[in-house]
This record gives sequence, C-alpha cells and structure tokens, in this order.
Amino acid sequence: MKIVKKLIVIFLLISLMLTLAACDTDKTTSAGETSAAPDITESNMSAEYKKAIDERRAEHEKTGEYKKITYALYTWTGRPVGLDRIQEAMNKILREKLCLEIELLALDFASYRQDIQLYLTNNNRQIDWYGGNVLGYTSCVNNGFCYDLDADNLLATYGPGIEELVPQKYQEACKYAGHLYGIPPIKDYAITATAIVIGKEYLDAIGYEYKEDEKQEVASSWEEIEAIYTQLHEKFPDKYVFAVADNHFGQGSVIDNLGNDWFGVLLDPTKDRKVVNLMESDEWMDMVKRMNRWNKMGFIPPDALTDKTSSSAKIKSGAYMSMLAQSKPGYKTQISGECGREMIVFRLGKDIIKSSGITSVITCLNRATSDPVAAVQLMNELYTNPELSTLLVWGEEGTDYVTNPDGHIHFPDGVDTRNAEWYHTMNWEMPNQYICPVWVGDSPDLGAKIMEFNAQAETSIALGFTFDNSAYTAEYAALQNIYDEYASQLLYGFLDPVSGTAEFNDKLKKAGLNRYIAEKQRQFDVWYVDNYGGK
Repeated sequence: MKIVKKLIVIFLLISLMLTLAACDTDKTTSAGETSAAPDITESNMSAEYKKAIDERRAEHEKTGEYKKITYALYTWTGRPVGLDRIQEAMNKILREKLCLEIELLALDFASYRQDIQLYLTNNNRQIDWYGGNVLGYTSCVNNGFCYDLDADNLLATYGPGIEELVPQKYQEACKYAGHLYGIPPIKDYAITATAIVIGKEYLDAIGYEYKEDEKQEVASSWEEIEAIYTQLHEKFPDKYVFAVADNHFGQGSVIDNLGNDWFGVLLDPTKDRKVVNLMESDEWMDMVKRMNRWNKMGFIPPDALTDKTSSSAKIKSGAYMSMLAQSKPGYKTQISGECGREMIVFRLGKDIIKSSGITSVITCLNRATSDPVAAVQLMNELYTNPELSTLLVWGEEGTDYVTNPDGHIHFPDGVDTRNAEWYHTMNWEMPNQYICPVWVGDSPDLGAKIMEFNAQAETSIALGFTFDNSAYTAEYAALQNIYDEYASQLLYGFLDPVSGTAEFNDKLKKAGLNRYIAEKQRQFDVWYVDNYGGK
C-alpha cells in the first residue's frame, strides 16, 4: 500500500497550505481546519497513552485475549460481503499497535435505529461506538446512552488526533448541556441545499441538454425539474420518476432544524433569530403542494409510505430515476457509485452550514462501554491512520481497488458496483475519508476542496447552539409521534396539503408545540446574547 503511506505527507502539506490561506480570512471561517493530523507513534505518544497500551499488553500476555471494541456502522444495503476480511486486515494492524481488536457491526440503515436502540436499552450485545444521529442525538443523551468524552480529559488524553482535526467550534456544536457526547467525522459540514440527481441515461433518452459547471453540477429550479420529470414520466411509464425520502427540509432547504428536531426552526438561519413553526410556514406549504401535485402526476409510487429502501438503492435497482439530496465537492462521484450509474446533479439551493450541520453525522460512545480509554484510542487511530482509514473506506488494495500511476484508485478488472465485496458508499460516515486515496473522477485535492467548501459556506447564526429539552421529554415524545403520523403522508403527497396540514398543526398544538417552541426560543435567545452580545 505504497500510495497509502505517501498520504500522510501529502495531507500534511494540504493542512499547511489551508492554514496559511486561512490567515487572510475572517475569524468566523474555518481557519486551521484540516483533514490530516499526525498518526500516533511510539515517538510522539504521551505517557498516559502508552501506559494504556502497555496495560492491555500485560493483560493479553496473561489471558491470550485481545480487548475488543465494537463499531456499529450503517449502510444502505446491510452487511457487505467482505466485512470479515476487512475486519481481519484492520485487526492485524490494531493488535500490534494498540493491543486491541475492532469488531465491525454493519447494519442496514432502514433498521439501524431500531436495532441499536434495542441493544443500548437491553445491554444484551456489546456496542461501543454507534451513529447517534440515526437514533437522534438529543434522544441518545436524554436516554443515557452517551459517554461524556470530556470527562477526566478522556478525548484530550487518548484522542489527541481527533482534538486536532475537529476544530474547537465544531466540538462546541456537538456539546449538549455543556458536555461532549459525540464527535463528527471529517466531512462536508456545509451542504449545497436542494440537489436533484437524475440518471444520465434517462436524460439522454429524452434528449435533454445540460452543461455541468466546474463543480460537476447543473444550475436549475423547481420549475425546470418538474418539466424534466414530466418528460421522463412520459418516456418511461414503467419506472417511477422520484424516489422520495424524509429529507425535504433537512437536505432540500436551508431551513435550520434548531435543536435537531422540527418543532421550532429558523427559516432564514443566516440572519433571522425568530424560532417559528415550520408547519405554518410558506416553505412548508410550497413543498407539500408540490409533492401532492407530483403524486397526482404519477411521479411518486403508491407504496412510498411503506417501502423503506433507500433512495439510491431504488435507483440502483432500475425502477426509479431520480432523488432529492444535498451536494458538495465530489458528490457526483459519490452518488453515481451509490446509484450504480452515472448521475447528473442539478443544484437548486445555496451552500450553508446549519446548526445541525456538525451533528448531522455524529459518532457516540456507549455510556455502558467497558473500556472508554481503549475505545477512544481506537477511534483516534481511525481518524489519523491512513492505512486503517483506507481499509475502512475503500477496502484492500488489489482486491477491492487498484491504484493508477497518478494515485487515483478504481475497481480491479472484473469488479464493479454489482459484485464489489467492500463498496459501501458510506465514506461520509467514516471518521476520516480524506486521508485515503481518491477515487477516479474526483479531484486529487478533494480533501482541500471540502475544507474550502466548509470555510466559504454561509453559516447559521445558531451554529454551536444545542437545545436542552430534558424538561420537555413528554411533550417531545407526543410531538414526534404526531409528526411520524402526518409528516410523511403530507411530504409524499398522499394527504391534501391544506386540510392535512391544518389537522396536523391542530394536533401538534394540543400536544404542546407552542410551549416547546417558546422554550426553544428562550434558550436560543440566552445562548445568542452570551455568544454574540446585545439583544
């Protein structure tokens, strides 16, 4: 893996370039944000870090057993065929370096929330690291599922690479009631809100002409997308045009779901401090009317409410042609891989970091973990060690990918998206994909472009705010149950947008929505004054 060994040097150079470039930027941008930090070695590890490893080695000599840390991942299609092979390749490194082993638990995203919540509640299966964003970060904390990573300087002592890679302002954005219960991967914290992706073969079939810009995107509008959908529906009556999902406002708008729930939002989060009811907004009504119209036009399948298959998997099956998403540098390559065909990315929105942009993907450590020190040391390696990260992201060289002379990687002969044993397309979920080789089609400096993307995007004024709803858990549970009952029916176009929304709001208000929003506004106002000053 010669290419992997060269990556530390390459990304350290990128880090230096970005830090120097940031010297001329405003202090509110991501100055110093990098995608690489030095890997921990014998020469640079602290005494505490080394002592923890030595103690595990002594225990291993007695028992012959390695400490095991479980990392519960989610994919769109469940357990990859090559998981055991990748796990063993990683463990060959980890046994020698940290005297521990990793257990990779890969679950289908559709059942991940239910499965992990049961494991955490019943404590009948070892779970150490898991995706707190899937279960709901606030809910995980309130249910006592999260270990405080700041306790006893745990992260600072045993995760120095993570501390260096995740800027302090992003760590603050992950704190709940002043405690750090999760860490984000090194990724695109910004999003290009509202992207519609459509299979190129289908656009070619209707003779649609487009021109991609330098970001491999096509500027567009909702009106243009509807016109394209009409042509696609006529040309391919045996396929569904739109693979709908619950991301209309999370990815399909700049609206900030303050506190990681939809019960009180900022409609214009770059400047508007007023917390409002999303379901009474023009933005909500425009969206549900559009979806209702699309449903009646035949763009959305009748089983959309019950089919929980991911949108990209639906497109990959050949039964669907497009989906709603969010874009970023390199997104075309990512989504084309997920969908198993070349996709064209239509950009309808702007670049923004929402208050939940940092916690939209967040990894939490189970409060019941038997060895928090070993768990954090493992995660530190996944953030900083290019060899381990590449195994987790791309697999083994020669089997899962091969390297071009220019450093790009691609499938070996005879391997593609249909038979690959380790091509999960979940790189954004992994701790640090940007210390890995770059796939063919992406820029060699993709990591630097992502850091620049984060730095230049508009930022929500609520970045860093977390809503403490621990005194309103009963209201939250009631509101969420009502949301689950009505939201998808409206956003998939199965209920009348006007009467359905009115009924939805009536039930929400009876369940305490106005009180919940008022408390969110109160906490946000206090936080805003503390952080920005003034009224």
